[in-house]
Amino acid sequence: MTPLQLGAYVAALANGGTLYYLQHPTTPEEAAAFEPKVKRTLDIVKYVPDLEDGMAGAVEYGTARRLRANFNALPVFGKTGTCSDKGTRFGWFASFSDAPQGSLVTVFFLEGGRPTFGPRAAELTGVFYKNLWDRNWFAPKGPMDAATISATPGTVAHP
Repeated sequence: MTPLQLGAYVAALANGGTLYYLQHPTTPEEAAAFEPKVKRTLDIVKYVPDLEDGMAGAVEYGTARRLRANFNALPVFGKTGTCSDKGTRFGWFASFSDAPQGSLVTVFFLEGGRPTFGPRAAELTGVFYKNLWDRNWFAPKGPMDAATISATPGTVAHP
């Protein structure tokens, strides 16, 4: 599974089971005409509350608790992972936030030596969420038009 595929799956958890095709508009015109495309609906609605409880627990008191050292303004649900291959360590953290305007899905994937592991990826995700919070990213917004999207660095249209 790639980090993008993991992000798509976590987005399906956050929205109750709709799995979307991964798309990336590259021009203001494509962003303005963006239409999400459903890949399939996963039959997971009855499992989502239990999954959210586990993911909340990971952030509150489990392997992802380092996230809370940097950000605690909104609920975040997540899961860490650590593995190694031929001396290279990998650490990842997949999460979604419970924000007023909808969920934000993140996947942090780290590659490196000994200090690389899932809890470190969770800690960096907390820094990321805090930076977004400090820049009012989570504040309610109106619809964005193509001119606003093209003037906003790093903007990606979301379903």
